[in-house]
Amino acid sequence: MKPVTVIIPVKDEEDGLRFLLGDYKTSSFEGNSFVEFIFVIDGRTSDNSKTIAREFSQHIIDQKDTHGKGAAINQAIDVWRTNRTPHVVFLDADGSYSFSAVSSVLRALDEGADVVSGSRFLGGRGRPVGMGRLHNFGNRVLSRISSIKNGRRLTDLCTGLWGFDAEALESLDIRSNGFDLEAEIAGQARKHGLDHREVAVDWSQRKGGTSKLRSFTDGFIILLRILRT
Repeated sequence: MKPVTVIIPVKDEEDGLRFLLGDYKTSSFEGNSFVEFIFVIDGRTSDNSKTIAREFSQHIIDQKDTHGKGAAINQAIDVWRTNRTPHVVFLDADGSYSFSAVSSVLRALDEGADVVSGSRFLGGRGRPVGMGRLHNFGNRVLSRISSIKNGRRLTDLCTGLWGFDAEALESLDIRSNGFDLEAEIAGQARKHGLDHREVAVDWSQRKGGTSKLRSFTDGFIILLRILRT
């Protein structure tokens, strides 16, 4: 497995980070020097997320001048460029994805994919336990629209787990600041002719905290990003 940087944007996710820390320590990643972490902590965070993140890594970015997931990712990419690894993973901080799922994404990158996204629905899976009906419906509709727009089947546009080959990531010009990030990645992957693959991953309900996704407002913003990218 090639060296990888795991980028995790965070806002009030201490419970999710505790889960990830425990999962990491029992995974095949524990003790491997090829794994680096970069955390971007939203300046509005009011819990112990930063303290827990420091148990993973000293690469902590204080997100003070910007807000939103896309903006956080861009700040982390700038740091990654100072010490590039062959692979990069974007991972949600809420504990809904495990490091076993991260391994599945990295295997696909090792097999030659440029971009890999973890799908909760690949293979005809139904609504995961703990996922709201509205989020499930909205994601499936947006995934279908993205599939039509980009001419390639995508079952889970709004996944919180993505992996990239370094050169593929450098080719992307990410401009979204919020949850339209994933729609922009899918569209730019098509524009640049990148090999984007989905892999089936398990998902569990977020560990504590509250979802930052606003179903209708963010859904509309994501739709616009699909159409514009």
